[in-house]
Amino acid sequence: MPLEIRLKPVETLLFRSDIVGVGSFRCPASHQLFRDSGPCSHHTFVFPRSVTAIRFDDGHTFVGSPASVIFYNQNQLYTRSRISDMDASDWFTLADDQLAELLSTDDLDRPFTIAETTLDSGTFLRQRRLFDALDHDEQPDALDVEESVLGILRRIVPAPRRFDGAVDAVEEARAIVTRHFVRPLSLAALSGAVGLSPFKLCRAFRALTGQTLTRYRDEVRLRLALDRLRDPSVDLTDLALDLGYASHSHFTARFRRRFGIVPSAARARSCARS
Repeated sequence: MPLEIRLKPVETLLFRSDIVGVGSFRCPASHQLFRDSGPCSHHTFVFPRSVTAIRFDDGHTFVGSPASVIFYNQNQLYTRSRISDMDASDWFTLADDQLAELLSTDDLDRPFTIAETTLDSGTFLRQRRLFDALDHDEQPDALDVEESVLGILRRIVPAPRRFDGAVDAVEEARAIVTRHFVRPLSLAALSGAVGLSPFKLCRAFRALTGQTLTRYRDEVRLRLALDRLRDPSVDLTDLALDLGYASHSHFTARFRRRFGIVPSAARARSCARS
């Protein structure tokens, strides 16, 4: 029996089978559901496409961005604050037995023990390609989709980690970088803002996120660029400057290093799919 999927007015279902559901959430900041869209309908893995500040009802706050994955337990209460003009994300949900096996847990009331984690580039691209394929294929192959979804989710399940006491400072640094990714940030200013020495901040940030601060900022910038490139009227030089790069060539070099193609080629592929 296919999963029961309860959609909100700002959601679209792209795929549903006995074990997986895939959908999109697109809520403009002007929409009445933007601040509070009610409790989460399912245990959900969320891949943001925009930048949004999230506050859970227990007081935990963080910034969701294309560089992260967010984990919502069913019935989770939360509110969001505007950073981007829209809260846009792709989401996946699993049947309870699949989720329990994936997470190695018997607690299906609150299977997720953390709210979010950093997403590596390879997994990000696999998720985006799967979602874009579903968005354009009216009759997707169910086996292929189910295998792809489970493969992606296996890559992002959080493993237990020991922290060195710097987790709050690292999260604060990540929030600052995410909010102000366009601005030039100095390490001295950033470390002073979070109360760690520059050396300790760099070491702790890499240990806890798997990335350097510069790499993380690039991930946010470049992933936001992918959606902007869907618009054929966007000037690449203007886009580079809007994202905080010093020049078109700097942006192109970073984009090619991360995704293996230049921005103009990525735009041509996006337009060809439309």
